[in-house]
Amino acid sequence: MYVLVAGGGHMGTHLVTRLVAEGHDTAVIDMDRAVTDRIFAEHGVVVYTGSATDLTVLEQANLKRADVAVAMTGKDEANLAFCLLARYYGVPRVLARMLNPQYEVPYRLVGATKIHSEADILVGSFLTSIEYPEIGALMPVGKAELVVFELRLPVTAPVAGKTIAEIVKQKDFPRPCLFIGVETATGLDVADGNTVVQGGTTVLMAARRPDLPRVLRVLTEVAGAGDDPDRGRAIQALSQVPFLSGVAQDDLSDLLAGSRFERHGKGGTLYAEGQPGDTLYVIASGAVETDTRGATTVLRTPEFFGERTALTGQPRTRTARVVEDAEVLAIEGSALRSVVLRNPFLAMELAKVLSGPPR
Repeated sequence: MYVLVAGGGHMGTHLVTRLVAEGHDTAVIDMDRAVTDRIFAEHGVVVYTGSATDLTVLEQANLKRADVAVAMTGKDEANLAFCLLARYYGVPRVLARMLNPQYEVPYRLVGATKIHSEADILVGSFLTSIEYPEIGALMPVGKAELVVFELRLPVTAPVAGKTIAEIVKQKDFPRPCLFIGVETATGLDVADGNTVVQGGTTVLMAARRPDLPRVLRVLTEVAGAGDDPDRGRAIQALSQVPFLSGVAQDDLSDLLAGSRFERHGKGGTLYAEGQPGDTLYVIASGAVETDTRGATTVLRTPEFFGERTALTGQPRTRTARVVEDAEVLAIEGSALRSVVLRNPFLAMELAKVLSGPPR
């Protein structure tokens, strides 16, 4: 379809980028020649330098032929005039970027078929991030009573391993809530009752806004550290590891998926060089000695070891022996990789560790 965009600023350029990627015939009008030159150079679309309310410019841009006209300038007054002229020329669909909510009625009076309020979108996005930090992307539907949202489940999510049919039958699960898609190894797949939800993956859902707290509680809430002494000790041990010092509590909790405390007597071997390695160890008490061909390092709490092979899954490059009765927290490499992939801060801190000598 032919889409004519009035306004090639920051927002207009983003829209043009998506329109071109989707294969739409696109043209842009902007007052600034530098803007139209840039858009033409970057996207190769037809551009017109001039006012989007100038009839001569609109005739050159063949507004009459447009399937969709989009008012994207940074001024409501200009957007209103463009919408009015677009309807006058018989454009069937006229979309408007509304900066000031007070203009909503005038936009409707001039015939805008869809009004996108910047204030409502931004405020709604910030409010969601403040109230429900677990939610990634959120899109209001209608009067925003219904929302479609993206949710990243913790690795230790209470629903991990259950089918959607089992989840929706839970007593606290709100009935109007709907699973739309579930992340799998091949991408985001359409969900049905037999779809199994895995921890550490993303789900796409629809729910009424008032039901969001209940949805999040059912899908993401795990027992607090106070409910499990070992869990509390484990989080305490992780929080003392330097490269984990700035990581959020939720991510520390995810690292504990499948983790366990292990006790080893003096003289025991945790692993030998060349063996498969998929575990990160954090020392809770005692001492462990790692060595490679005679070069040894003694580690004590709160130090850690085995991070390289836990991250890569490659064979061990060192041998780890217990030199004093020790208790260690063993963390599965899959949990470490899952948290690192979605946490840039942790990835950078871990990169600093990996750039040093192996342990």
